[in-house]
Amino acid sequence: MTKATITSVLILCLGLGLGGQGQAADETSRVFAAYKDEVVQIQLIDVASGSKASIGSGFRVSADGLLVTNFHVVSALIYNPERYFAEFVSENGDRGNVELRAIDVVHDLALLKADAPSDAFLELADTAPNKGERLYAFGNPHDIGLTIVEGTYNGLREKSMYDKIHFTASINPGMSGGPTINRSGAVVGVNVSTAGNQLSFLVPVKYVAELVRQRTAPATSAPDFTALATTQLLDNQASYVDRLLGLPVVFTNMSQFQALGRIADFLNCWGDTQREDDALYEWAYQSCSTSDDLFLSDHQTSGVISFTHELFSTEELDRLRFFGFLQDRFQVFRPTTESDEEMVTNFDCETDFVKHGATTTKVVFCLRAYKKFDGLFDAYLKASVLATPSEALQSTLSLAGVSFDNAMRVSKRFLESIQWTK
Repeated sequence: MTKATITSVLILCLGLGLGGQGQAADETSRVFAAYKDEVVQIQLIDVASGSKASIGSGFRVSADGLLVTNFHVVSALIYNPERYFAEFVSENGDRGNVELRAIDVVHDLALLKADAPSDAFLELADTAPNKGERLYAFGNPHDIGLTIVEGTYNGLREKSMYDKIHFTASINPGMSGGPTINRSGAVVGVNVSTAGNQLSFLVPVKYVAELVRQRTAPATSAPDFTALATTQLLDNQASYVDRLLGLPVVFTNMSQFQALGRIADFLNCWGDTQREDDALYEWAYQSCSTSDDLFLSDHQTSGVISFTHELFSTEELDRLRFFGFLQDRFQVFRPTTESDEEMVTNFDCETDFVKHGATTTKVVFCLRAYKKFDGLFDAYLKASVLATPSEALQSTLSLAGVSFDNAMRVSKRFLESIQWTK
């Protein structure tokens, strides 16, 4: 191939590349122009000051004024209805009041009703995109104006207890509740969260369709949203605990011990070992947890399962010093989720020795109750087994948002899995 031919090929390739980029830009411009009027900003207005306290995004799904957003965008309307009201603001400056009509707290969705109907609304997709398909997210990032973001569909998030679409794009604060659509304008998902670096997540549109369907059915009375959220949370934890406990027990082996391992595909597990020349002990661990949680308020998350096994061994510490070290480690108290006193009670703890088989375990078990959602608890369990004067296992279980019975069922399974095998 001659130098001139190579040059011609390079020019042709560059021309095609630039042409492709130009076509993509034209398509994005077309999508934005065609569907921007169906997207709104959702503002929570502080009654006392008359100013917006927070923002999110939303989109129209019917001609009679139904709007979809995230539950976390409007949750303050449930907890503090006397302090806030909500408004929508369109791209053209139109605005109006909105009322909360339905929620799906498990999938972070809310349905609103605007006082101003509009003929412009988005259709809901009835099929999933192909992996790698180009999608377009709308929203109001950081209150700087309506924005469109291009990205790609990468299927459902793996190792997750809750369905989320993995969307390769930059979704930023303020875009929560906005729609992600295909090139035909059909909603594929709802913007919900990001992990940064173009790693974002969407609520699948099937949950939007279900929420709209439920709301369009005849209602006998105005909903009590706190009671509705409680029912949804109780049903959700009953489902995943039954699923978890219905699976075969999977063990992990750590020296002379066996303990609960990666029992479900929605758990993600990690482990490592610390060996330092100047350390008085060696430490190995395995930690398993769900990869996401449920938003309840700015001060509370729920729906989490996590557990950790820590193996400590020493050749440097005598029996008394090693026992003292283990006592100090046993006192470390780190529940998975943080909540403030407005949402939960203080933990109530009991400590005892539990014997199962040939294994005697020191156990502390703690519960705290949810104040807003009756019948739900956070549970925390820590167990310590001393195998020899130089080796011990300490295991921790943390559950967020389970019934009392399910806290006991999971804790029993967890404790029974811990065995000294020698």
